[in-house]
Amino acid sequence: MLRELLGAFVDRDAVARLIDRYLASLDERVFDEAWARSFFTEDVRLEFPVGSRTGRAGLAEFQAAAMAKFGRTLHVGSNHAIAVHGDRATLSFNLLAAHVHSDAAHAERGYAPGTHFDIGGRMDGEAERTESGWRLSRLALQLVWTTGEPPAATA
Repeated sequence: MLRELLGAFVDRDAVARLIDRYLASLDERVFDEAWARSFFTEDVRLEFPVGSRTGRAGLAEFQAAAMAKFGRTLHVGSNHAIAVHGDRATLSFNLLAAHVHSDAAHAERGYAPGTHFDIGGRMDGEAERTESGWRLSRLALQLVWTTGEPPAATA
């Protein structure tokens, strides 16, 4: 009994740390194939307001393009709810994110320096235990609120 409880605690902690590392990586802005492999399964499904994506191939470029619209960001997750079922886990957490527009956006759109776009929402998803550790297999962001100027739409 104690071994099972400890194992469940260790797994939940590993998934929570994966979530926190992923959010921190968005602000660090180093998106390459190693980044994608360290967070996602090969068949990952992402559903974000800026677009959806299936599969890890090309995911680094997708993420880099989304983040390039901003000069700086800060992503904070809280209230992790994680349920582990063997080698799979369901997860949800609150997300607050501040997105400071890039200097180019300030010039192109006439934004005052430091203008930002902030969001609050709920992230739901799934994770899988792999040979390399826990990886995210699905993430979906449901926005609750936004404030500020959203980024310019891209063609």
